[in-house]
Amino acid sequence: MDLTYDIATLAAIVAALTGVAKGFGVPSKYAPLVAILLSGVFVFIPDGAIRDNLLTTVIVGLTAAGAYSYVKPGNDEMKTK
Repeated sequence: MDLTYDIATLAAIVAALTGVAKGFGVPSKYAPLVAILLSGVFVFIPDGAIRDNLLTTVIVGLTAAGAYSYVKPGNDEMKTK
């Protein structure tokens, strides 16, 4: 796979996970540190099944969480549209 594509994909994943961390109460001033630590996890895991499974799990989890927050009952934003 092209390195540029991998970096762009990982950047989007790290940005989403950093947002999740902030949602759990990590102060915004620590967001860059969290992003660097998360990046390190993905970059330093050797290529192979573990890395592929971790990335797949994160992508599916973030997608499911986003889809759920969009369609969950009581979502005030949906009612105004």
